[in-house]
Amino acid sequence: MRVAVIGAGVCGLVAAHRIGAAGHEVDVYERWPGLGGQAATIDVGGGHRLERYYHHLFTTDRHIAALYEELGLQLEWRPSSVAMFAHGRQWPFTTPGDLLRFGPMPPFDRVRMGLAVLALQRFANTQAPFERVTARAWIEKWMGGAAWREVWGPMLRGKFGARADDIAMVWIWNKLRLRRGEDAREEHLGYPRRSWEHLFAALEHEIESHGGRVLIDRPAARISADLEVTFGATGSFRAGHDPRAFERAGAERYDRVLATVPNDVFAQLTGLPEPPIEYFAALCLLLELDRRFSDYYWTNVADRDLPFVGLIEHTNFIDPARYDGRRFLYVANYLEHGHELLGLDPDALLERYLPGLRKVNPAFDTAWVRNRWLHREPAAQPIVTVGYHERIPPLKTAIEGLYLANTTQVYPEDRGTNYAVRLGDEAAAALLA
Repeated sequence: MRVAVIGAGVCGLVAAHRIGAAGHEVDVYERWPGLGGQAATIDVGGGHRLERYYHHLFTTDRHIAALYEELGLQLEWRPSSVAMFAHGRQWPFTTPGDLLRFGPMPPFDRVRMGLAVLALQRFANTQAPFERVTARAWIEKWMGGAAWREVWGPMLRGKFGARADDIAMVWIWNKLRLRRGEDAREEHLGYPRRSWEHLFAALEHEIESHGGRVLIDRPAARISADLEVTFGATGSFRAGHDPRAFERAGAERYDRVLATVPNDVFAQLTGLPEPPIEYFAALCLLLELDRRFSDYYWTNVADRDLPFVGLIEHTNFIDPARYDGRRFLYVANYLEHGHELLGLDPDALLERYLPGLRKVNPAFDTAWVRNRWLHREPAAQPIVTVGYHERIPPLKTAIEGLYLANTTQVYPEDRGTNYAVRLGDEAAAALLA
Protein backbone atom coordinates (compact mmCIF):
# COMPACT_ATOMS: atom_id res chain seq x y z
CA MET A 1 0.00 0.00 0.00
CA ARG A 2 0.87 3.67 -0.38
CA VAL A 3 0.17 5.45 2.92
CA ALA A 4 0.26 9.13 3.81
CA VAL A 5 0.71 10.28 7.39
CA ILE A 6 -0.24 13.90 8.02
CA GLY A 7 1.82 15.33 10.87
CA ALA A 8 5.33 14.45 12.07
CA GLY A 9 4.69 14.61 15.80
CA VAL A 10 5.51 11.64 17.98
CA CYS A 11 2.25 9.86 17.10
CA GLY A 12 2.71 10.33 13.36
CA LEU A 13 6.37 9.32 13.33
CA VAL A 14 5.73 6.18 15.38
CA ALA A 15 2.81 5.18 13.16
CA ALA A 16 4.88 5.77 10.00
CA HIS A 17 7.72 3.73 11.50
CA ARG A 18 5.37 0.77 12.13
CA ILE A 19 3.70 1.03 8.71
CA GLY A 20 7.04 1.17 6.91
CA ALA A 21 8.40 -1.76 8.92
CA ALA A 22 5.36 -3.77 7.81
CA GLY A 23 6.49 -3.36 4.20
CA HIS A 24 4.37 -0.47 2.99
CA GLU A 25 5.37 2.76 1.28
CA VAL A 26 4.78 5.71 3.59
CA ASP A 27 5.06 9.48 3.14
CA VAL A 28 4.96 11.82 6.15
CA TYR A 29 3.81 15.40 5.58
CA GLU A 30 4.72 18.03 8.18
CA ARG A 31 3.83 21.73 7.85
CA TRP A 32 6.51 22.80 10.34
CA PRO A 33 10.19 22.92 9.21
CA GLY A 34 11.12 20.32 11.82
CA LEU A 35 9.95 17.16 13.57
CA GLY A 36 8.27 16.40 16.88
CA GLY A 37 5.01 18.36 16.92
CA GLN A 38 4.30 19.58 20.43
CA ALA A 39 7.53 17.90 21.59
CA ALA A 40 9.64 19.70 18.95
CA THR A 41 12.94 21.29 19.93
CA ILE A 42 14.60 24.60 19.12
CA ASP A 43 18.25 25.55 18.78
CA VAL A 44 19.12 27.67 21.83
CA GLY A 45 22.69 28.23 20.64
CA GLY A 46 26.01 26.74 21.59
CA GLY A 47 25.13 23.42 19.99
CA HIS A 48 22.26 22.82 22.44
CA ARG A 49 18.60 22.07 21.82
CA LEU A 50 15.63 22.42 24.16
CA GLU A 51 11.99 21.54 23.75
CA ARG A 52 9.64 24.41 22.83
CA TYR A 53 7.41 23.16 25.66
CA TYR A 54 8.75 21.49 28.81
CA HIS A 55 8.77 17.67 28.71
CA HIS A 56 9.68 14.84 31.04
CA LEU A 57 8.62 11.24 31.64
CA PHE A 58 7.20 9.39 34.62
CA THR A 59 8.39 5.94 35.68
CA THR A 60 4.99 4.60 34.56
CA ASP A 61 5.54 5.82 30.97
CA ARG A 62 6.33 2.36 29.62
CA HIS A 63 5.39 2.84 25.96
CA ILE A 64 7.99 5.48 25.23
CA ALA A 65 10.59 3.80 27.44
CA ALA A 66 10.16 0.66 25.33
CA LEU A 67 10.53 2.71 22.13
CA TYR A 68 13.77 4.23 23.40
CA GLU A 69 15.10 0.77 24.13
CA GLU A 70 14.00 -0.49 20.71
CA LEU A 71 15.84 2.35 18.96
CA GLY A 72 18.98 2.03 21.11
CA LEU A 73 18.53 5.45 22.74
CA GLN A 74 19.01 6.33 26.38
CA LEU A 75 16.83 7.90 29.03
CA GLU A 76 18.10 9.32 32.32
CA TRP A 77 16.07 9.12 35.52
CA ARG A 78 16.59 11.88 38.04
CA PRO A 79 14.97 12.98 41.32
CA SER A 80 12.25 15.58 40.94
CA SER A 81 11.42 18.57 43.13
CA VAL A 82 7.90 20.01 43.09
CA ALA A 83 6.46 23.03 44.89
CA MET A 84 3.10 24.75 45.23
CA PHE A 85 3.11 28.56 45.26
CA ALA A 86 0.33 29.59 47.62
CA HIS A 87 -0.18 32.29 50.24
CA GLY A 88 2.93 34.14 49.14
CA ARG A 89 5.51 31.35 49.21
CA GLN A 90 6.66 28.09 47.64
CA TRP A 91 5.68 24.99 49.60
CA PRO A 92 7.44 21.68 48.87
CA PHE A 93 4.82 19.37 47.34
CA THR A 94 6.45 16.11 46.29
CA THR A 95 5.98 13.56 49.10
CA PRO A 96 3.16 12.62 51.49
CA GLY A 97 5.17 14.37 54.21
CA ASP A 98 5.10 17.58 52.19
CA LEU A 99 1.31 17.41 52.09
CA LEU A 100 1.16 16.98 55.85
CA ARG A 101 3.25 20.17 56.21
CA PHE A 102 1.25 22.20 53.66
CA GLY A 103 0.32 25.24 55.74
CA PRO A 104 -2.55 26.69 53.64
CA MET A 105 -4.73 23.70 54.63
CA PRO A 106 -5.82 22.84 58.21
CA PRO A 107 -4.07 19.72 59.57
CA PHE A 108 -7.19 17.53 59.51
CA ASP A 109 -7.84 18.43 55.85
CA ARG A 110 -4.26 17.54 54.91
CA VAL A 111 -4.72 14.07 56.37
CA ARG A 112 -8.13 13.70 54.76
CA MET A 113 -6.77 14.65 51.34
CA GLY A 114 -3.78 12.33 51.74
CA LEU A 115 -6.02 9.37 52.59
CA ALA A 116 -8.30 10.11 49.63
CA VAL A 117 -5.33 10.30 47.24
CA LEU A 118 -3.98 7.02 48.63
CA ALA A 119 -7.37 5.36 48.14
CA LEU A 120 -7.53 6.57 44.54
CA GLN A 121 -4.03 5.29 43.81
CA ARG A 122 -4.35 1.91 45.52
CA PHE A 123 -7.99 0.85 45.33
CA ALA A 124 -9.85 2.76 42.58
CA ASN A 125 -9.08 0.50 39.63
CA THR A 126 -11.91 1.39 37.26
CA GLN A 127 -12.62 4.72 35.61
CA ALA A 128 -16.38 4.40 35.24
CA PRO A 129 -17.35 5.93 38.64
CA PHE A 130 -15.31 9.05 37.85
CA GLU A 131 -16.55 9.72 34.31
CA ARG A 132 -19.91 11.24 35.25
CA VAL A 133 -18.97 13.36 38.23
CA THR A 134 -17.06 16.62 38.22
CA ALA A 135 -13.72 16.87 39.97
CA ARG A 136 -15.06 19.66 42.14
CA ALA A 137 -18.06 17.65 43.36
CA TRP A 138 -15.95 14.56 44.13
CA ILE A 139 -13.12 16.46 45.81
CA GLU A 140 -15.37 18.59 47.99
CA LYS A 141 -17.24 15.47 49.09
CA TRP A 142 -14.28 13.20 49.81
CA MET A 143 -11.30 15.52 50.36
CA GLY A 144 -13.11 18.56 51.74
CA GLY A 145 -13.59 22.18 50.79
CA ALA A 146 -10.06 23.18 51.77
CA ALA A 147 -8.56 20.66 49.34
CA TRP A 148 -10.58 22.17 46.51
CA ARG A 149 -9.97 25.77 47.59
CA GLU A 150 -6.21 25.53 48.20
CA VAL A 151 -4.99 22.80 45.83
CA TRP A 152 -7.23 21.32 43.17
CA GLY A 153 -9.39 24.32 42.37
CA PRO A 154 -6.43 26.63 41.66
CA MET A 155 -4.66 23.93 39.64
CA LEU A 156 -7.72 23.22 37.48
CA ARG A 157 -8.43 26.94 37.04
CA GLY A 158 -4.86 27.34 35.86
CA LYS A 159 -5.28 24.51 33.36
CA PHE A 160 -8.88 25.07 32.27
CA GLY A 161 -9.78 28.63 33.30
CA ALA A 162 -13.52 29.22 33.62
CA ARG A 163 -14.14 25.56 32.71
CA ALA A 164 -12.47 24.27 35.88
CA ASP A 165 -15.76 23.42 37.59
CA ASP A 166 -16.80 21.31 34.56
CA ILE A 167 -13.75 19.01 34.44
CA ALA A 168 -14.56 15.34 35.01
CA MET A 169 -13.00 13.60 38.02
CA VAL A 170 -11.63 10.90 35.70
CA TRP A 171 -8.97 13.40 34.56
CA ILE A 172 -7.57 13.76 38.09
CA TRP A 173 -8.14 10.10 39.00
CA ASN A 174 -5.93 8.95 36.18
CA LYS A 175 -3.21 11.53 36.84
CA LEU A 176 -2.97 10.36 40.45
CA ARG A 177 -3.08 6.70 39.44
CA LEU A 178 -0.20 7.05 36.98
CA ARG A 179 1.86 9.81 38.54
CA ARG A 180 3.69 7.78 41.15
CA GLY A 181 5.95 4.82 40.64
CA GLU A 182 6.72 2.20 43.24
CA ASP A 183 8.41 4.54 45.73
CA ALA A 184 6.16 7.30 47.11
CA ARG A 185 9.01 8.78 49.15
CA GLU A 186 10.81 10.24 46.15
CA GLU A 187 9.61 10.96 42.63
CA HIS A 188 11.97 10.24 39.73
CA LEU A 189 11.41 11.69 36.28
CA GLY A 190 12.95 10.78 32.95
CA TYR A 191 14.58 12.87 30.25
CA PRO A 192 16.50 11.88 27.09
CA ARG A 193 20.27 11.92 27.28
CA ARG A 194 20.42 14.71 24.64
CA SER A 195 16.98 16.31 24.18
CA TRP A 196 14.04 14.78 22.30
CA GLU A 197 15.51 15.67 18.92
CA HIS A 198 17.46 12.41 18.77
CA LEU A 199 14.27 10.37 19.06
CA PHE A 200 12.79 12.19 16.06
CA ALA A 201 15.98 11.71 14.05
CA ALA A 202 16.03 7.99 14.87
CA LEU A 203 12.39 7.56 13.80
CA GLU A 204 13.05 9.51 10.59
CA HIS A 205 16.01 7.22 9.86
CA GLU A 206 13.87 4.11 10.42
CA ILE A 207 11.12 5.41 8.13
CA GLU A 208 13.56 6.28 5.36
CA SER A 209 15.43 2.98 5.75
CA HIS A 210 12.20 1.21 4.74
CA GLY A 211 11.79 3.40 1.66
CA GLY A 212 9.54 6.06 3.19
CA ARG A 213 9.80 9.82 2.94
CA VAL A 214 9.62 12.45 5.69
CA LEU A 215 8.63 15.72 4.03
CA ILE A 216 9.06 18.62 6.43
CA ASP A 217 7.87 22.15 5.65
CA ARG A 218 5.25 20.50 3.42
CA PRO A 219 1.75 21.22 4.72
CA ALA A 220 -1.25 19.18 3.65
CA ALA A 221 -3.93 21.44 2.18
CA ARG A 222 -6.70 18.96 1.36
CA ILE A 223 -7.60 15.27 1.73
CA SER A 224 -10.25 14.21 -0.78
CA ALA A 225 -12.80 11.40 -0.41
CA ASP A 226 -10.71 9.26 -2.79
CA LEU A 227 -7.61 9.82 -0.59
CA GLU A 228 -5.83 12.29 -2.79
CA VAL A 229 -3.61 14.52 -0.63
CA THR A 230 -3.08 18.04 -1.94
CA PHE A 231 -0.04 19.65 -0.37
CA GLY A 232 1.31 23.18 -0.11
CA ALA A 233 4.55 24.65 -1.31
CA THR A 234 7.59 24.70 0.94
CA GLY A 235 7.21 27.46 3.51
CA SER A 236 3.53 28.04 2.74
CA PHE A 237 2.46 27.18 6.29
CA ARG A 238 3.57 30.71 7.14
CA ALA A 239 0.49 31.99 5.30
CA GLY A 240 -1.52 31.02 8.37
CA HIS A 241 -2.96 28.06 10.25
CA ASP A 242 -5.90 27.68 7.83
CA PRO A 243 -4.97 24.96 5.29
CA ARG A 244 -7.20 26.71 2.74
CA ALA A 245 -4.68 29.57 2.70
CA PHE A 246 -1.78 27.36 1.60
CA GLU A 247 -0.35 27.75 -1.87
CA ARG A 248 -1.06 24.46 -3.67
CA ALA A 249 2.06 22.74 -4.93
CA GLY A 250 0.82 19.31 -6.01
CA ALA A 251 -1.20 16.24 -5.11
CA GLU A 252 -0.66 12.51 -4.67
CA ARG A 253 -3.06 9.59 -4.38
CA TYR A 254 -2.81 7.07 -1.52
CA ASP A 255 -4.43 3.80 -0.48
CA ARG A 256 -4.62 4.84 3.17
CA VAL A 257 -4.23 8.18 4.96
CA LEU A 258 -3.60 8.76 8.67
CA ALA A 259 -4.14 12.32 9.92
CA THR A 260 -2.56 13.19 13.28
CA VAL A 261 -3.73 16.80 13.31
CA PRO A 262 -6.14 18.56 15.72
CA ASN A 263 -9.87 18.15 15.15
CA ASP A 264 -10.45 21.59 13.64
CA VAL A 265 -7.59 21.18 11.17
CA PHE A 266 -8.89 17.70 10.28
CA ALA A 267 -12.33 19.14 9.52
CA GLN A 268 -10.77 21.82 7.30
CA LEU A 269 -8.67 19.25 5.43
CA THR A 270 -11.51 16.80 4.79
CA GLY A 271 -14.82 18.65 4.98
CA LEU A 272 -16.00 16.15 7.60
CA PRO A 273 -17.82 17.43 10.72
CA GLU A 274 -15.51 18.57 13.49
CA PRO A 275 -15.67 16.32 16.59
CA PRO A 276 -17.29 18.29 19.46
CA ILE A 277 -14.25 18.58 21.72
CA GLU A 278 -12.77 21.91 22.80
CA TYR A 279 -9.12 22.78 23.36
CA PHE A 280 -7.28 25.30 25.49
CA ALA A 281 -4.17 26.92 24.02
CA ALA A 282 -0.69 26.66 25.52
CA LEU A 283 1.42 29.79 25.88
CA CYS A 284 4.99 29.07 26.91
CA LEU A 285 7.71 31.64 27.53
CA LEU A 286 11.19 30.10 27.72
CA LEU A 287 13.76 32.27 29.46
CA GLU A 288 17.52 31.85 29.63
CA LEU A 289 18.64 33.31 32.95
CA ASP A 290 22.09 34.17 34.26
CA ARG A 291 21.34 32.57 37.65
CA ARG A 292 19.01 30.16 39.45
CA PHE A 293 15.42 31.41 39.85
CA SER A 294 14.23 29.03 42.61
CA ASP A 295 15.10 25.79 44.36
CA TYR A 296 12.50 23.66 42.56
CA TYR A 297 12.15 22.01 39.17
CA TRP A 298 8.37 22.37 38.97
CA THR A 299 6.19 24.95 40.73
CA ASN A 300 2.40 24.80 40.43
CA VAL A 301 0.88 28.23 40.94
CA ALA A 302 -2.18 28.25 43.21
CA ASP A 303 -2.28 32.04 43.62
CA ARG A 304 -5.01 33.39 41.31
CA ASP A 305 -3.35 36.82 41.17
CA LEU A 306 -0.38 35.45 39.22
CA PRO A 307 -0.95 35.58 35.44
CA PHE A 308 0.67 32.19 34.75
CA VAL A 309 0.07 28.65 36.02
CA GLY A 310 3.47 27.01 36.27
CA LEU A 311 7.20 27.58 36.54
CA ILE A 312 9.39 24.78 35.22
CA GLU A 313 13.08 25.39 35.86
CA HIS A 314 14.64 22.86 33.52
CA THR A 315 18.15 23.30 34.90
CA ASN A 316 17.00 22.39 38.40
CA PHE A 317 16.26 18.96 36.88
CA ILE A 318 19.04 18.61 34.29
CA ASP A 319 22.45 19.89 35.44
CA PRO A 320 23.29 23.30 33.94
CA ALA A 321 26.73 21.87 33.10
CA ARG A 322 24.93 20.00 30.28
CA TYR A 323 24.32 23.43 28.73
CA ASP A 324 27.74 24.96 29.47
CA GLY A 325 26.45 26.45 32.71
CA ARG A 326 23.40 28.14 31.16
CA ARG A 327 20.05 28.11 33.00
CA PHE A 328 16.56 27.84 31.53
CA LEU A 329 13.11 28.56 32.97
CA TYR A 330 9.74 27.87 31.32
CA VAL A 331 6.82 30.12 32.32
CA ALA A 332 3.72 28.10 31.46
CA ASN A 333 0.15 29.11 30.73
CA TYR A 334 -3.05 27.52 29.40
CA LEU A 335 -5.61 29.97 28.02
CA GLU A 336 -8.95 30.04 26.24
CA HIS A 337 -8.75 31.02 22.59
CA GLY A 338 -8.88 34.77 22.11
CA HIS A 339 -7.24 35.60 25.43
CA GLU A 340 -5.27 38.85 25.26
CA LEU A 341 -2.01 37.27 26.45
CA LEU A 342 -1.91 35.09 23.33
CA GLY A 343 -1.41 38.20 21.21
CA LEU A 344 1.63 39.59 23.04
CA ASP A 345 5.22 39.39 21.86
CA PRO A 346 7.93 37.96 24.18
CA ASP A 347 8.97 41.32 25.62
CA ALA A 348 5.40 42.46 26.29
CA LEU A 349 4.52 39.10 27.86
CA LEU A 350 7.57 39.19 30.12
CA GLU A 351 6.53 42.67 31.24
CA ARG A 352 3.06 41.35 32.11
CA TYR A 353 4.57 38.40 33.98
CA LEU A 354 7.14 40.48 35.86
CA PRO A 355 5.02 41.27 39.00
CA GLY A 356 4.08 37.59 39.31
CA LEU A 357 7.66 36.40 38.91
CA ARG A 358 8.70 38.85 41.63
CA LYS A 359 6.04 37.45 43.94
CA VAL A 360 7.75 34.06 43.65
CA ASN A 361 11.27 35.53 43.80
CA PRO A 362 11.30 39.17 44.98
CA ALA A 363 14.88 39.63 43.76
CA PHE A 364 14.06 38.75 40.14
CA ASP A 365 14.98 41.40 37.59
CA THR A 366 14.74 41.48 33.82
CA ALA A 367 18.52 42.02 33.80
CA TRP A 368 18.75 38.31 34.67
CA VAL A 369 17.26 37.41 31.26
CA ARG A 370 19.81 36.62 28.57
CA ASN A 371 17.44 35.21 25.93
CA ARG A 372 13.74 34.57 25.51
CA TRP A 373 11.62 32.43 23.20
CA LEU A 374 7.82 32.37 22.97
CA HIS A 375 5.67 29.54 21.63
CA ARG A 376 1.92 29.11 21.24
CA GLU A 377 -0.02 25.90 20.58
CA PRO A 378 -3.75 26.37 19.83
CA ALA A 379 -4.69 22.70 20.34
CA ALA A 380 -2.65 21.96 23.45
CA GLN A 381 -5.13 20.70 26.04
CA PRO A 382 -8.43 18.91 25.32
CA ILE A 383 -11.08 19.97 27.84
CA VAL A 384 -12.17 16.76 29.57
CA THR A 385 -15.68 17.46 30.81
CA VAL A 386 -18.30 15.03 32.14
CA GLY A 387 -19.33 12.63 29.37
CA TYR A 388 -16.12 13.25 27.42
CA HIS A 389 -15.70 9.55 26.61
CA GLU A 390 -18.90 9.66 24.54
CA ARG A 391 -17.49 12.40 22.27
CA ILE A 392 -14.10 10.86 21.45
CA PRO A 393 -13.73 10.45 17.67
CA PRO A 394 -12.90 6.91 16.49
CA LEU A 395 -9.65 6.09 14.74
CA LYS A 396 -11.55 5.00 11.63
CA THR A 397 -13.43 7.89 10.01
CA ALA A 398 -16.47 8.09 7.72
CA ILE A 399 -14.17 8.09 4.67
CA GLU A 400 -12.98 4.59 3.74
CA GLY A 401 -9.23 4.32 4.29
CA LEU A 402 -8.93 7.58 6.25
CA TYR A 403 -7.90 7.45 9.91
CA LEU A 404 -7.59 10.09 12.63
CA ALA A 405 -5.25 9.96 15.64
CA ASN A 406 -4.77 12.97 17.92
CA THR A 407 -4.63 13.99 21.57
CA THR A 408 -8.42 14.01 22.00
CA GLN A 409 -8.31 10.21 21.74
CA VAL A 410 -5.83 9.80 24.61
CA TYR A 411 -8.23 8.85 27.38
CA PRO A 412 -8.52 8.54 30.32
CA GLU A 413 -4.82 9.46 30.38
CA ASP A 414 -3.77 13.04 29.65
CA ARG A 415 -1.92 13.93 26.44
CA GLY A 416 1.84 13.43 26.47
CA THR A 417 4.68 11.77 24.59
CA ASN A 418 4.16 8.37 26.21
CA TYR A 419 0.56 8.17 25.06
CA ALA A 420 1.45 9.63 21.66
CA VAL A 421 3.65 6.54 21.20
CA ARG A 422 0.80 4.26 22.26
CA LEU A 423 -1.65 6.06 19.96
CA GLY A 424 0.77 5.82 17.04
CA ASP A 425 1.02 2.07 17.57
CA GLU A 426 -2.77 1.75 17.79
CA ALA A 427 -3.36 3.88 14.71
CA ALA A 428 -0.85 1.90 12.65
CA ALA A 429 -2.42 -1.39 13.76
CA ALA A 430 -5.92 -0.15 12.83
CA LEU A 431 -4.75 1.11 9.44
CA LEU A 432 -2.86 -2.10 8.64
CA ALA A 433 -5.80 -4.26 9.69
